[in-house]
Formats: sequence, C-alpha cells, structure tokens
Amino acid sequence: MATLSQLIAAIAAAEGIDAERVTAIGRAVREHGLVRTSGRGTSAAQMEERDAANLLIATNTADTARTAPAAVLQYRALQAKRDKRTSEFGSELEELISAAKREVLADYVTKMIAVVGARGHILGKRRYPNEAYQFELTFEKPIPSVFVHIGASHARPDVILFSDRREPPIKAGGDRRESTRITQRTILAVANVLRT
Repeated sequence: MATLSQLIAAIAAAEGIDAERVTAIGRAVREHGLVRTSGRGTSAAQMEERDAANLLIATNTADTARTAPAAVLQYRALQAKRDKRTSEFGSELEELISAAKREVLADYVTKMIAVVGARGHILGKRRYPNEAYQFELTFEKPIPSVFVHIGASHARPDVILFSDRREPPIKAGGDRRESTRITQRTILAVANVLRT
C-alpha cells in the first residue's frame, strides 16, 4: 500500500509531468472524498485501486484542480457497451490496476475483451504472458470519452470505447478535440507503488 504522496510521485514520474500539478489535483479530489483520507505521516491513508484510478482520471482529464472532482465523476461513469452488456470506465480502470498489481493481466484482459470487446477477438480467448500485453488509454475532451487499446505480441489489438451513452456527441460546440494518452508504463508504475 502507498500513501497519496507516493502515488502522486509515481504518476508524475511515469507521465513526465510536474508533481506540483498532480499534488494540487490530488488535494482537490481528496477534499471531495474521491481519495481516502486519514492522518499524516506514518498514519497517512493507504491508497487502494479506487484512489489510484480517481487520481489517474483527474490528472489526465482535468484542466485545473478546481475541475478535477467533476471530471473524475464524469469519466468514471462513461460506459462501454456490447449487446446488452455494459461496463463503466471507473470500475474497469480499478480492475486493470488491480490486475497489474497482482500480476494477473491475462485474467483481466480475457474477461474485459470477452465482455465489451470485439466479439470473437483472440484476446478474449487466448491468454498471453503478463509482459506481452500493451495498453494505451486515450482520454478525450471536451466531449468526454476514453479509448482503451489493448494488444499483445503478434495479436491484432482491440479498441474499446467508453462514452456517455445518454448524451449525443453533437452537443459540444466547436471542432477542437484534445487527447491525453497514457500507456502500460503508467499503469504498471501505479501498480508497483500500490504493491509496496
């Protein structure tokens, strides 16, 4: 388990961004109850997968610390759907971090692809060694969405889209789109710090 400051340091280092920015965002989401709190120093709250997922979402989607809590709630609720099955992004990100922490990525990928990925995709049927998997998460705005690219050695990657199924994509005015992309490097860094 890790403290919030250790989690902030891991994310800032893996993503190559300013630790002060991540600290301000972390403080804002903590104050809104989206990251656990308790004492300081040796009695500081120990972070879990949900805390890490919320901090990753906030860091990669919020324009400012003030907008971070709303961004977390909005992006966590995004859904991927196949047939009648749906899955929320926040829960899937928590499971991805947990699988990386426990070094069982094959179990997670097989389940996720089978549930909301492309029907019959090889990644939903065949397991690969943990180190063979490649992940890319692309956070988009102003229309909130997340593309999850999952690949493995010599397998065609699958892309899963998480979006707001309640709102038409035309709602946002203007043509500008922003994307922030992270890879398995960030996910594994977060998993490693949670494991300690």
